[in-house]
Amino acid sequence: MYIRLDLFADMLGIRPGDLLHAVRTDGKLEGLPLPARQQVRGAAIMFLQDEAIGFLKLWETRPSESPVPDAGEQLVSLDAFARQAGIAPLALWQAACNGKSLRGIPLPVAVKSYGSQLMFSAAGVEVFAAEYKRLKSKK
Repeated sequence: MYIRLDLFADMLGIRPGDLLHAVRTDGKLEGLPLPARQQVRGAAIMFLQDEAIGFLKLWETRPSESPVPDAGEQLVSLDAFARQAGIAPLALWQAACNGKSLRGIPLPVAVKSYGSQLMFSAAGVEVFAAEYKRLKSKK
């Protein structure tokens, strides 16, 4: 038995577009390989229900995203983050404000500081930038 992509995305608590992007790129969602799927007439993507439920259990037990930075930890501005990762600042700002990932990579937690300027953990920025550049170099 199969379930639709949009229903599966709802079960995972993500947007269907993010799941579709993972299906069309590397077949992984935050590093976890997606369950078996097939594309049926009308371009609908369907997932095997048993494998989808198994994936859901893995998804729910995956390690949490990067923690909130410590009080004394150095922070990086959005502009510096964008330069370091090679991303347009507007795209980075939109992803951070909407809680989206970029190319399937979750952003480090943003901390509002100095007015409305978004600041990020320096360690989280390093990890994200390295992974983003690695994915970018594959294409």
